[in-house]
Amino acid sequence: MTIRTNQTNSQGSVLLLTLLTAWVIGVALVSYLALVANQNRSIYHSLSWNCCVPVMEAGVEEALTQIYYNDITQLGNNQWSYSDGLYHKTSYLGDDGSKYHVTIQPVDPPVIVSTGYYPAPGNTGTPMGGQTAFGIILGAVTGPSTPALVSRTLRVTTKRLRPGDGGIQAKGRINLSGPTWLDSFDSTNPQGSTNGKYDPAKRSANGLALSNSTEPDAVHVGAGHVYGRVTSGPGPLTGPDATMTYTSGSVGDNAWNASYSGIEDGHASNDANVQFNDVVAPFSWGTGSTPVGGRPDGTNYDWVVGPGNNQLASVNISVGKKMLVTGDATLYVSGDFYTSGTTSAAGYVYLAPGASLKLYIGGNGSVSGTGIINGSGYAKNFSVFGLPTCTALIYNGSSEFIGTVYAPSADFRFSGSAGGFGSFTANTVTVSGGAHIAYDKGLNAGGRYVANSWNEI
Repeated sequence: MTIRTNQTNSQGSVLLLTLLTAWVIGVALVSYLALVANQNRSIYHSLSWNCCVPVMEAGVEEALTQIYYNDITQLGNNQWSYSDGLYHKTSYLGDDGSKYHVTIQPVDPPVIVSTGYYPAPGNTGTPMGGQTAFGIILGAVTGPSTPALVSRTLRVTTKRLRPGDGGIQAKGRINLSGPTWLDSFDSTNPQGSTNGKYDPAKRSANGLALSNSTEPDAVHVGAGHVYGRVTSGPGPLTGPDATMTYTSGSVGDNAWNASYSGIEDGHASNDANVQFNDVVAPFSWGTGSTPVGGRPDGTNYDWVVGPGNNQLASVNISVGKKMLVTGDATLYVSGDFYTSGTTSAAGYVYLAPGASLKLYIGGNGSVSGTGIINGSGYAKNFSVFGLPTCTALIYNGSSEFIGTVYAPSADFRFSGSAGGFGSFTANTVTVSGGAHIAYDKGLNAGGRYVANSWNEI
């Protein structure tokens, strides 16, 4: 006898159960993938959000540097634009599209607002099937479209920091050769100067010779005198490898220098860690005026540098040649800058009373002969800036140097009995020939601006 059974229903049930199981597994897999994808986007969003912080902080640093070198009266330098009562600048960082836009409100004290932009997490890819579960299963592709940017904004108020010691700062060695001396005065205070000029009877002990170097003999006082302090980078203060050395010289206050040799207690330290920012060109080459000769005061001058931006490829003020500066002038010399001569007809630069000059040098500089005559008599009216390509500066003119030097890539040498009144900053500094350097505290009479409050908006 033949017995037949019907297996169709049981086969259908197995198929249905298999499909149901696959569906449940698929839903679970899709849910898991959706969870992972959302978690991934959340992490990328947090990373992008956090990456905005260093970008907007870079904008704040840019603004503080601009204020430091230009105060609040000349914020239009260095490609900053002015509109809506604010100075603006936008800079890109890297090639991923991140950037900052920063503004300075030119009030006293100035207010900085910096916005940092960073590629948004949407740049990590879009599901091929859209944002649905099946799209997540199909995978993700990234197109060539420009990513959106996440932004964060920071508002920084500032305050003036009271001035301190100064005079000579260097990345490397400071050498006070021979009977040289460093002290200070205050051109803005009658108690610290006479008619704004240095008076040895009113000198103060706020001179500072600071070197970032940690090498032995980083600050060499020798037989010189420092009315103030000496500071080096981390290193021993005593012993054969001492970062500061002297022979018969002296470092300390006025009374110590009058009676003792050596370093007075509390007037030497080894904690120097100064940031020396590179100098940037004051404007784009080719956009400035080219000075020409003239006789505005009845004297023939080979160059008359007027107010605003001026440029010259190189300058060689030799015997019989003269340069006159009038008004508030900036001179950008892309090459070398020289003055020379040993006679009464030696070449010179003359800043007329009331004039000021910011001199930017791209090559090397050497000033001898009559040198640079600052008719205003104030160091704040004359500044020399050495670009990164400026590696050597020498001053041994017969006129007093009244001004400031900031050339962090240059080896700077100063000599002569005329003296220097202002401040010097360079890669290395050598003062010789019995020269006298007096730091003018009036350069920072109000104190430089520093961050006071830091709030995200």
